[in-house]
Amino acid sequence: MTIPITPVKKLEEAPNDMKTRMELMIMRVQAEVCRALEKEDDGSKFVVDKWYRKEGGGGITCVLQDGKVFEKAGVNISIVSGTLPPGAVAQMRSRGKNLSQGQLPFFAAGISAVIHPKNPMVPTMHFNYRYFEVQDVDGVQWWFGGGTDLTPYYLNTADAVHFHSTLKNACDKHDKSYYPKFKKWCDDYFNIPHREERRGIGGIFFDDLDTPNQEACFKFATDCADAVIPCYIPLGRAVCVTQYNKSQMML
Repeated sequence: MTIPITPVKKLEEAPNDMKTRMELMIMRVQAEVCRALEKEDDGSKFVVDKWYRKEGGGGITCVLQDGKVFEKAGVNISIVSGTLPPGAVAQMRSRGKNLSQGQLPFFAAGISAVIHPKNPMVPTMHFNYRYFEVQDVDGVQWWFGGGTDLTPYYLNTADAVHFHSTLKNACDKHDKSYYPKFKKWCDDYFNIPHREERRGIGGIFFDDLDTPNQEACFKFATDCADAVIPCYIPLGRAVCVTQYNKSQMML
């Protein structure tokens, strides 16, 4: 949607570095998702806002609102770097990261989106995929995380099957254990204890993924991100412009 956050010359100097590859991947996915949504919304356009942070890096925010199909859709990326605050280090240690004391440089890149259609017969979708690395005294520690989930207001069984089948196919290309494991993780992650229910119909969710190797993890995250358009765009296409009444909107 615009030029990268990291200077192009720096990216060209390190084409095989995971930081470069992740930044270019999420920029590509952002552009493809935005264009797919614009096409579904009969030509509505995303407003693009680029921002920077003084500590290092920045992001690209893309927002479409008050469209014919989508009430609001945000597809955003961030590429940030700096030094981890103590609270973040403590939180990472609580998840099993073996990090040393002192100043720890970090890099994080991710894409995150929430898509709200106008018609309540069409589900809302959320997705995010991210990469994180920390420079420690023993070298670089890295991991991937992310997920895609769906929240229908009126359940359409065929849509649910299509959504989960598409995500399962993306997972199965890499490891047949991924889909059942990451589906359960998503169900548990979006559990609402006081209501004794889960948000929406789930999807997949994973974090701290660092096996079997960096290349395999990157390819898996890429395939999951590339599954966003085929798992979501067909949903509700037949009803997205049909009439709906006030009671349906108040769910």
